[in-house]
Amino acid sequence: MSKTKSFTLGGKPLPVDLHTVWTDDAGQAPTLGDGAITFDFGVRDIRFVAQLEQMAGDAHVKLVGDLGPMPFSAESPAARMGLARIVEAANEHLGECLFRVTQGRLLLGHDLAIPMPVDATGLVTEITRFLVPTLPYVELVAIYIRPPLAPSRPGESALRPEWRKRKLGV
Repeated sequence: MSKTKSFTLGGKPLPVDLHTVWTDDAGQAPTLGDGAITFDFGVRDIRFVAQLEQMAGDAHVKLVGDLGPMPFSAESPAARMGLARIVEAANEHLGECLFRVTQGRLLLGHDLAIPMPVDATGLVTEITRFLVPTLPYVELVAIYIRPPLAPSRPGESALRPEWRKRKLGV
């Protein structure tokens, strides 16, 4: 049975030597299909979680970033419609379903092929190649909702104040 090994890139100097991380208990490289490495990192106040797996001589990373909550229609119909349009336009422009709403959360993710043998340069290159074209859309999303890792007051809504419905004064 394989073990999942975890490490965090944040705060650690690169390059990360994946060959020393991707070993079994005896210090040997795992057999095909064995092992997974999970790690996380932050980009533009968004936490991305990744799982690197090797199967049948191929390696791939499942990458997901949580951009924040999708506002309810009652909370802000304009923000909800604007975010839905960003998701639609981004997926259309990028040619794949990279942005999606799942369980009320706006997510950015994909399954990326990583060149073999896996090394830090190849891993960081493929993740960067994926993220760079999505950054303009991530910035547009941030117009409506505060990124999850951005500083905020306790209990403060992720929806930007200018998009919140205002009560009518009498």
